[in-house]
Amino acid sequence: MKYLTQLIGRTVVHPDGERLGKIIEVVVTADDPLPTVSAYQIKTEDGGVFLPSSAVDIYFDGRECALKAPFTKIPPYQINDKDSSLVRDVLDRQIVDVHDYRVVRANDIILDTLPDGRLALVGVDAGIHGLARRIGLEGTVRSIGRLFRLSPSDENVIPWNDVESLPRHNAGEPLKLKIPYEKLSKLHPADIAEILTQMEPSDRKQVLESLDVETAADVLAEADDDVQLSALRHLDQERAADILEEMPADEAADVLGDMDPVHRDDLLGRMDADEREDVEELLPYHDSTAGGLMTNEFVAIKPDITAQDAIDTLRNLEPEAETIYYIYVVDADEHLVGVLSLRDLIVAKPDRFVSDFMITKVRTLTVDAGVEEVAKKFEKYGLLAIPVVDADNVLQGIITIDDTLEQLLPADWRKRPSRIERDRDRDREPAS
Repeated sequence: MKYLTQLIGRTVVHPDGERLGKIIEVVVTADDPLPTVSAYQIKTEDGGVFLPSSAVDIYFDGRECALKAPFTKIPPYQINDKDSSLVRDVLDRQIVDVHDYRVVRANDIILDTLPDGRLALVGVDAGIHGLARRIGLEGTVRSIGRLFRLSPSDENVIPWNDVESLPRHNAGEPLKLKIPYEKLSKLHPADIAEILTQMEPSDRKQVLESLDVETAADVLAEADDDVQLSALRHLDQERAADILEEMPADEAADVLGDMDPVHRDDLLGRMDADEREDVEELLPYHDSTAGGLMTNEFVAIKPDITAQDAIDTLRNLEPEAETIYYIYVVDADEHLVGVLSLRDLIVAKPDRFVSDFMITKVRTLTVDAGVEEVAKKFEKYGLLAIPVVDADNVLQGIITIDDTLEQLLPADWRKRPSRIERDRDRDREPAS
């Protein structure tokens, strides 16, 4: 492999052997399939100059690099919008490894020669070998690695096609070597959320602003509490409100419930009325109760419509409910009177009334039921979702099995602390 740090500081000489200066920067241009080296910045006694890569014979084995023609006959390279500087823009910067869903530091940059002779950017060395190479201790580190039988994978070499650039903090923009966050945006929201946890708040902000609102909402819904709060705090408030509107109402209520009242009320005031109302309905419930676990995004129909009418209703609503495995039946006063599965609805004769085939003995939970009671009911009846009702049997929401499992998994398996643990921690805090 060839490395950037083997080039930086390398002496460049004229064709007659006279010293011109030292390489201090390598310029690459966005290209397909990989960025290619287009110029070198050489520090001379008179200052510095950018020369096209085609004008310099490059060596990585300790020899001096040489100009292919007299210096006076080589036109300087003109930097353009597609160019990036490897030392300034990539070396020592944080980058995202989209293959392993992690944020790493570019300790060195890997270069290689293409079949046409051009030098290309092929990867990043994010391991200890990259650091050791820069201080002349790579041989020592490799010897230690052989002693402890470390595998080549311990070198942390990341192909450039698996790299996503982060913003340059001094310039506030990503590298120009690729479309910003193109690869990151194609990952599963849970994987992006995992990457966000490793980022600085300013980088999280850049990523969330680059994603469409729906994807950003999916990502934040998968993130842990600290990341959610930090991200929403750093985003523009209108953008933050837009993301909260797209999040499931129960997830939005969870994160808003952890905010200080002033910030929470500000964001709620910026949300659309319907979404705000859904969230505000959930905010009063204690986290460790069925009310705190439930979502109010469900499908409810009346008993006096036909199966075909119910199917048409679903098509027209295009429901965004967490699950439509079950469809709940309510009377004119929103009392829960029945439930049916999506399968029941599909196989029913089109002209059959819902009241004729709905299940009237519905397993329910009250809004103040504890998490353990919720879990026991799921285990006992093998349901995917359970409706939650108030003291008057008015349907308030549903609890899905995945939300319940999240609270009961071992701490190191969960994406965030369980609500029971959060409540316990709050109870242990000394009174102010």
